[in-house]
Amino acid sequence: MVFQAFNLFPPLSVFDNLTIAPRKAKKRSQEESVSIARHNLEKVDAADREDSYPAHLSGGQQQRVAIARARPWTRT
Repeated sequence: MVFQAFNLFPPLSVFDNLTIAPRKAKKRSQEESVSIARHNLEKVDAADREDSYPAHLSGGQQQRVAIARARPWTRT
């Protein structure tokens, strides 16, 4: 489930929004976090937006990023 307020961190890029929690909370390595974040962005068709900031994305794009962030951190 993804809430209507996506709670992306405004000062961080899409890519940083996806990798910060696994690195800080789950103690995942940088390489593993990057690999899985790119995989999840590809799954939701948002890989071309990894360097964008939330303020520069439409509502639908922000929602896809939030879905990518919420996806399980495994390659499925």
